[in-house]
Amino acid sequence: MKNSGTGNVKVAEKNKNHGDPWIWGIYFMLCFISVLEAYSASSQMIGSSGVFGPLIKHAGTLLAGGVVLFVVQHFSYEKIIPWIPVAIVLTIASMIYVLFKGDYVNGALRSFSVMGVSVQPSEIAKLVVVAAVSWIMSRYQMPGGVKTVGVVFSAIIVLVFGGLTYSQGFTNTAILMGISLAMLLIGGIQIKKFLLVLVFYMIAALCYFGYSHIKEKAESAEQPDSGIAVEQIMSSATVADEAVKKDNRVTVDRSGTRSKRLARFDWNEDSCLNHPLTSEYLQEQYAYMARAHGGIWGVLPGNSRECSRLPLSFSDYIYSIIVEELGLAGGIFVLVLYLALLARAVTIVFKCKRAFPALLIMGMAVMITVQALSHIAINCGAVPISGQPLPLISSGGSAIMVINIAFGIMISVSKFAVTSNSSGKTDAGKRKGSTSKVLEAENPTQI
Repeated sequence: MKNSGTGNVKVAEKNKNHGDPWIWGIYFMLCFISVLEAYSASSQMIGSSGVFGPLIKHAGTLLAGGVVLFVVQHFSYEKIIPWIPVAIVLTIASMIYVLFKGDYVNGALRSFSVMGVSVQPSEIAKLVVVAAVSWIMSRYQMPGGVKTVGVVFSAIIVLVFGGLTYSQGFTNTAILMGISLAMLLIGGIQIKKFLLVLVFYMIAALCYFGYSHIKEKAESAEQPDSGIAVEQIMSSATVADEAVKKDNRVTVDRSGTRSKRLARFDWNEDSCLNHPLTSEYLQEQYAYMARAHGGIWGVLPGNSRECSRLPLSFSDYIYSIIVEELGLAGGIFVLVLYLALLARAVTIVFKCKRAFPALLIMGMAVMITVQALSHIAINCGAVPISGQPLPLISSGGSAIMVINIAFGIMISVSKFAVTSNSSGKTDAGKRKGSTSKVLEAENPTQI
């Protein structure tokens, strides 16, 4: 009989060399599905580059993201600690810049260009918030939980980033709050402090909605509603035609967008199916048609009927195309992949001796999974309509790069922080310098 201790050591050495095989497997499977569906879902983007242009562009973005992932996973997760404060400052500065000088994407200021490359700070913010909360909570970790000052700093970081992303939609703000709450629970926060943070978030959300409602009322009184649902417009040329131009900048009237979405959302029945096919209900209705057309086993890749009619089928509504082509079985398989990633992260958390890598890998997994669940819920009509890409599958630049970095960090943690049960040793021991407090905190799940 083989010695179990020797087997554990071999597994630990294998993980240290290559990273967790389950995370690698989930990553490559998502990439495969992404390329498989990109051809059908990107039919609206066909232009001078030809039929294969959008597919080649998407595959190139995935390849570039894969290179970034390979570089990130090669280094120990400890290397990012000194850069976290820098990332916080730069991301906040870029988000403020976008509010005043950014480019319009789907009716809101979302991005800016650097050497011809579009950058969306709101996507980067998710990654930075996870790293920042992990850093803060590890620094203020104590045997009984997290110090109050650590909880306060974490909540402030989340609300600052959430407030800056709110102009683009409440979904990103809600995701940031959800990620931080999950990380607070994982970090062993006392229940009393957790409830206080939850109440604090609820008050902040009410303030956000109140300010938005007052602003929408004021804008509606000043100018008539254009009646255009920008997120449902398929062509950028249409946006330019319908937009109001001021000071050589295109501004789109989004007055009442959130209120209208909430007003027409019905928890009890699919009310949009009872209305004529108009621009107001365009996305929901075509998404329902796509899923219904797919049935149990789908119509097979490349045979989508709704991909050319469903607005933003290559990004915000790609899950509906997946269900149409791969059926209910394929849709469930994609959902299981994201849940499996979360489950694997939980397994690795219990193998980490230190708090920082445990919080970091769990935060990255929660970020990816929550974003995926939000996208799927929006596509299925479980929540009001909002733009949210499906991680690693939807077309995009910044979103794909951020998810690849997240996967790289998760693999790095599985390589450099996972311990052998027999030896009980860890690579993340005591360190000298500014990172010592962060790396010395013990994993609260093992206390």
